Amino acid sequence: MHAVSLGEVSSALPLISRLRAQQPGVPFYLSTSTIAGRKAAERQAAPLVDGIFYAPIDFASIVRRVLRTLRPALVIVLETEIWPNLYSEIARCGVRLAIVNGRISNRTWPQYHSFRWFFAPILKLPDCVIVQSPTDCDRYSQLDVPAQRLSILGNLKYEAVVAPTPGVLPTFGAEQIWIAASTVGPNERGSITRHHIDEDNIVIDTFKKLAVDFPKLLMILAPRQPARFPEVARKLAASGIPFLRRTELKEKSTLALPGILLLDSIGELAGLYALANVVFVGGSLAPRGGHNIIEPGAAGVPVVVGPHMHNFEVITRDFLEHQALLQIRSEKELLPAIRDLLTNPRRAADLGKRAQQFVRSQQGVSQLISERLWPLYHTACWRPPRSLLSRAALSPFALLWKWGGNFKRSGSERRAAGLMPLPAPVVSVGGITVGGSGKTPFTNYLAALLKNHHRSPAILTRGYGRRFPAESIVLPPGAKVSPLMTGDEAQIFLRAGVAPLGIGAKRYETGQILMRQFPATDVLLLDDGFQHARLDRDFDIVVIDGLDPFGQDALVPLGRLREPLESLKRAGAFVITRAENDFRFDFIQKRLRDYNPTAPAFRTRLISRLWRDYRTGESLADLPGKKVGAFCGLGNPDNFWATLESVGLDVVFRWSFDDHHAYKPTELYSVAQQALENGAELLVTTEKDRINCPNHLESALAPLNLYWLEIEFELENEAMFLELVERKLSARKV
Repeated sequence: MHAVSLGEVSSALPLISRLRAQQPGVPFYLSTSTIAGRKAAERQAAPLVDGIFYAPIDFASIVRRVLRTLRPALVIVLETEIWPNLYSEIARCGVRLAIVNGRISNRTWPQYHSFRWFFAPILKLPDCVIVQSPTDCDRYSQLDVPAQRLSILGNLKYEAVVAPTPGVLPTFGAEQIWIAASTVGPNERGSITRHHIDEDNIVIDTFKKLAVDFPKLLMILAPRQPARFPEVARKLAASGIPFLRRTELKEKSTLALPGILLLDSIGELAGLYALANVVFVGGSLAPRGGHNIIEPGAAGVPVVVGPHMHNFEVITRDFLEHQALLQIRSEKELLPAIRDLLTNPRRAADLGKRAQQFVRSQQGVSQLISERLWPLYHTACWRPPRSLLSRAALSPFALLWKWGGNFKRSGSERRAAGLMPLPAPVVSVGGITVGGSGKTPFTNYLAALLKNHHRSPAILTRGYGRRFPAESIVLPPGAKVSPLMTGDEAQIFLRAGVAPLGIGAKRYETGQILMRQFPATDVLLLDDGFQHARLDRDFDIVVIDGLDPFGQDALVPLGRLREPLESLKRAGAFVITRAENDFRFDFIQKRLRDYNPTAPAFRTRLISRLWRDYRTGESLADLPGKKVGAFCGLGNPDNFWATLESVGLDVVFRWSFDDHHAYKPTELYSVAQQALENGAELLVTTEKDRINCPNHLESALAPLNLYWLEIEFELENEAMFLELVERKLSARKV
């Protein structure tokens, strides 16, 4: 979320709180543009977010660096912050973008309208624009924001008002209390034009005249800028009015009335509104644009403002429409306005009550907004930001990859007429992206499912990473052989002990050998076989990784696609992993139907079954510590990191290696030492990576112990899926 300054940070807090409460495991970062915003964020938002930083300067290269570091799924921009490079790079990275609490003021609208040719293309990029009022909606619409992306849900500023702890200040026996809040001096920063209006002088002069009629009057004067506290104190001393500085107030301090308390402190004002009989909110007689009137309104106090409220024009209009605010036209009207409200407590009470009721009626905006944001978050597909130079350098290699795949498949198709199918039906379990989508554990799951339903499955796998000269190896279920002979993924099949295993790059020949040794086999599962064109298959199951379902929409090395997405038309069914959220699952399903409208999609959940102790092999339901150092060698390590977060572990250090990485003791020693330095209590990895670790690692890992995670699948609509597979297998017999 990007919140420019203090006001936007305050508005953001209820929305951040709501989003964190709804999905606490989602990482959340907050950026600001000003020093005041940064300080407010650190003071108020730090417990709610994972990091706070200054927003990047709007240069494409700098924006890309920030996006590459955070890898966001959704960027939320508060109010009106339009940065062309930020918006375009967000869209290019597949990140969702939402403008929330959007507004365009009367003062700035002419400029936006005059430069519509510039702003309109940029404002077509956000996926969602949520504005404060019908006027804002009309203005964004005129800037060509599509109607289906534009909505009015209200103003977050109303919800940002949290009942503060009531202020504990002596009132010195006052019968009437007037708070002059956020007063400004001449040419104070933020003013629209240069001016000589000094609101402190105005309220001091007004107080002198009121003091004649109200001898028990106390005014609490709160200048907007702390830098002006000493100057205002000098003015009060020169005026001859009895006054005290808040910072000099002691337990037994006294103040003669009528008198003034100078609130030269930070953070107390909101808690004092409930003490007041009337409040004047400054920055409105001077052309500063006004300040927040919601806080005193929420306290049920009558509020007076001047004519310059353009920074809060929607809120001011709302208050006026509900007769919950008194707006004066000039400084000459301040005295009669304050005198009238002090003299007529019933009118003052009615004005304050209407303000309080109106503010309460506007609560709940953050809930409405959050309901719009979560679908965006769960339908993002990250693509790494690349410069024009890197895209130009990598595109030829992606084109070569595409040509190579096409040549391989076309050659195999020409030879297919001469290939005899294997004696048993073949079901392929493959993927469209490189790296771990869950194909290996799903193949194990499918083998167990078929076996439990009176089938005799066997598995064919390539045996990636094995160091054994034989072209084909056939092993019985549960065989104990070295990973050097089989490769790491084959070891996972063997350890499951469900089905015979054939290992070899020439899987047609390996399948023939396996069928001779295990003639009872009635179905062959081809692991990672979607791109294997030589072997005749009866059914292609494509496993889709829910975290990166479409491989960044580019072929290797620009993205993670093994072949163009159009190849999905060959699939007989899709199995979507790591898409537990319904928004995510529906989004992936819908896009898959664009490429293959007939293949059904099924959803799986990865279940963390148990942990195993490296030293003893003992199984554990829970780890003996929560702060862990993690390492893995997977095609998509984010899958493992997400799994660790889902089981409640605090990953204080992580290190990813290449897929199928064979670890050396020196590497693991480095991992262990850096994990220790970051406060890890133990090390964790995957079952596949444990297989790739050498034996006898106690000295390399000391004093940490290593645990590895066993996972299993849970398939929704398992009966429907099994029926589909059986139908395909039975068709072979016919």
